[in-house]
Amino acid sequence: MKNVLVIDDDEKICWAFQQFLEGEGYNSSIANNAEEGLQRVAADKPDVVLLDVNLPGMSGLEALAEIKTHHPSVIVVIITAYDDVETTIEAMRLHAFDFVPKPIDLEVVKSVLERAFRTQSVRSTLPIDTESDSPTEQRGHRLVGKSEQMREIYKLIGVLASNTTTVLIEGETGTGKDLVARAIHAGSERKDMPFIPVDCGALPDELLESELFGYEAGAFTGAKAEGKPGRFELANGGTLFIDEVANMSPALQVKLLRTLQTHEFERLGGTQTLNVNVRVIAATNQELSQMVKLGDFRADLYYRFKRIALHLPPLRERKEDIPLLINHFLQLVQEELGKQVRGISEEGMTLLQNYAWPGNVRELENCIRSAAALSRSDVILPDDLPSEIHSGQDEVSSEASYMETSLKPVLQHIAKARIAEGSTQLYDEVLSMLDQTLIELALTECSHNQSKTAELLGISRTTLIKKMKQHKIGENGE
Repeated sequence: MKNVLVIDDDEKICWAFQQFLEGEGYNSSIANNAEEGLQRVAADKPDVVLLDVNLPGMSGLEALAEIKTHHPSVIVVIITAYDDVETTIEAMRLHAFDFVPKPIDLEVVKSVLERAFRTQSVRSTLPIDTESDSPTEQRGHRLVGKSEQMREIYKLIGVLASNTTTVLIEGETGTGKDLVARAIHAGSERKDMPFIPVDCGALPDELLESELFGYEAGAFTGAKAEGKPGRFELANGGTLFIDEVANMSPALQVKLLRTLQTHEFERLGGTQTLNVNVRVIAATNQELSQMVKLGDFRADLYYRFKRIALHLPPLRERKEDIPLLINHFLQLVQEELGKQVRGISEEGMTLLQNYAWPGNVRELENCIRSAAALSRSDVILPDDLPSEIHSGQDEVSSEASYMETSLKPVLQHIAKARIAEGSTQLYDEVLSMLDQTLIELALTECSHNQSKTAELLGISRTTLIKKMKQHKIGENGE
C-alpha cells in the first residue's frame, strides 16, 4: 500500500485530501501540526508527506529540515502560496521533492504523487545517498514570476544553492542572469562571504586578465606601486560571477580553466602561486556550443561550465509574468520618483502583454520607469508608453519589407557582375563582402569600441577580432 501523510492545520483541507487520496488508492493519515507530523513520520514511516508551510508552532520548513535530517528517504511535497518564491527556493534547497501551490488543484496533486512514487520505485533499485544538508536561514532575492518556467528556475536555484559546483547560466540579454547568480549565492553556505561580479564584455583582454587574477607592482605601465588583488582573491571563500564569459580571449580561457581545475593561479607579473576557494558561476548570452564548433571557445572549458547549465527563458515565453513584473517595478519606481503610481490601464496592459520584448525584463523595467516618470496622474495610460510598444510589430515587418525591396536589387546586381567575370566562388564572395561591410558599419556606429560592436552584432569579441583580421579591418590605422 502507498502511504501518504498530510500535515496541515486546516481540517477542511485535510478532509478533502483524505477523500481524494483514498479515492486514488492511497493509504492516508493526517496530522494537524508539525510536532504531531514528525511523530507520525517516525512511527508510520510514510512514503510521501504533503506538508503545509504555514503551521502553528514549528513551521513547515523547520519540519522539512527535521524530516530530511532524520528520515532522508521520505519524499516531502510542500504546500505553499502560488507566488511565494522565497519559500519555494528555500524548500528546494532543503531537498523538498516538489511543491503544490494554493489554491490547491487536485490534478496537480495527482501528478506530483504519481511522479513521487515513480521516484520511490526507481530509488528502491539504486544505492542512492539521500542525506540532507543542515538547514540555513531563509534568503531574499529580487526574481519575480510565477510562470511554469520560472517555478522550475526557482527549484533549480534551490538545488544549486545546496552544492558548490560550477554553474553556467544561459539566456538572452536582459533575462536576469545576474539575479539568478546572486540568488544561488544568497542561498548557499557561502552567503556570508563575498559575491564578486566581473563583466567580460565591459573590459578589453589586457585589463580583464589583471581584473581576474590581479597584478604585482610594475607588472605593466600604469600598474599601482603596491600591486592589486584580482577578483579571484577578493571572492575567496565566496562566489565569483563571470558575466558574458564568451567574450574572453582563448589565452585567458586557458588560464581560467587551469584555475578552475587546480584552484591555483599567479598574479600578472608575479611568481608566487596563490590558492583560493571560490565557486564560479558563469553567464552568457551567446551559443557557446556553436562557438566551440567555430573554434572561438575552448571545448574543455565549455564542458567544465556545462556540468550544470541553467537556461533562462526570454520574457516573450513567459508573458503571464508581465503583470507581476510591472507591479514589482512600479513599487521600486514609486520610491525613486517620490510619487504614487497605482497601476496601468487595461488597454496599456494589453499593449505590454502583446509586445515581443526583445530586450526582455530589462527592457520592461526601463519601459515602466519611463512611463511612470511621464505619467501625469497616478495611472499609466497607453499614451505614456514608448512608441515602440504601440507599433513594435508593425515596425519590424515594415523594416523587413524595406530591407527586402532595397537590398535584393543590390545583391542581384553584384551577383550578375561576378558571374559575368567568371566567378566560381559566388556564395563565399558575396557573404564575405556583406560580412566586411556590416562589421565596418557596426564599428563606426560604436566609435570603434570592440566590446560594444560585438554586442551590437550579436557575436563574441573574439569572433569579431578574428573577422577583423580576416578582412584586414583596422590595419594601417583604418
